[in-house]
Amino acid sequence: MIHVLIVYIFAVMNDNFINEYFGIGIQNGKTPENLGVLWRSAQNLGATFIFTIGNRYAKQACDTHDAVKAIPYFHYDTFEAFFENLPKGARLVGVELDKKASDLETFEHPRRCVYLLGAEDHGLSKKVMDKCHHLVKFKSEKSLNVAVAGTIIMYDRNLPKPRS
Repeated sequence: MIHVLIVYIFAVMNDNFINEYFGIGIQNGKTPENLGVLWRSAQNLGATFIFTIGNRYAKQACDTHDAVKAIPYFHYDTFEAFFENLPKGARLVGVELDKKASDLETFEHPRRCVYLLGAEDHGLSKKVMDKCHHLVKFKSEKSLNVAVAGTIIMYDRNLPKPRS
């Protein structure tokens, strides 16, 4: 009985047994306020890490939980540097209103993935979309605010849906 209890306590305390994770970030984010809102949502919705490509994070009043200090934050100067440093085995999921993108409602989130959002005014470039393992979109005629879009993606990931 004690042996079973010790094994149970060890398993509960040891996060190395978790085989799912996700990170989320923005390439060339337009406004620093959107970064702060996305980081706050990322912390609340279970992101393992956050990142920026291009424009660098700066402390924002809207990141009231100071998520950038609570979960790992990475910055990459270029998309190429980011792509070279994707975690081994992680799938890159671009969030983009594109004809080739899967509908979020039926999308099976990868167990280990990184979600990439583009700037509010430009979205993801064709070059970036071509490097993504998956593209996902919502039923929306026009683009959404990047922090809102990222929050919807993370909320959907937390729903009891199949994983790929």
